[in-house]
Amino acid sequence: MKLISEFDNDGVDIGFAVSLGTLREVLKGLSVGGKRWWIACEASDALRIHALTIGHGDPGCCDRLNTLYFSVPVLNEEKPLAGTDGLILLLDSSVLSAVDPGLYMEDGRILQDGFTDIECFFQPIRKALIAKLQE
Repeated sequence: MKLISEFDNDGVDIGFAVSLGTLREVLKGLSVGGKRWWIACEASDALRIHALTIGHGDPGCCDRLNTLYFSVPVLNEEKPLAGTDGLILLLDSSVLSAVDPGLYMEDGRILQDGFTDIECFFQPIRKALIAKLQE
């Protein structure tokens, strides 16, 4: 796993370039407040469209009050020799995009908060990757 600094081409100041294999390992042990993270698409499809979908919330629930999906850029142009676990992903809050915005109930109204969605999704992954770098 590498730390990328000052990667200006896509507006990323500091981000993580991480293999899918390492990310799977990190996500497997990650749980915050009962919410989990998981790879929510086929890795072979991710290579074709240059994006991987990661779920966040409850894998058994598909409503936007409890589960969100985020698209993460895939940097590889071709299938890695090591297989799909060798796909390299760019993880930075500026390049993540929600597949659909999350919905929240507040005072009987349904609201959206894209900033909170990204923070809740990305910050625990970021902390887990930093811990992995320090091993």
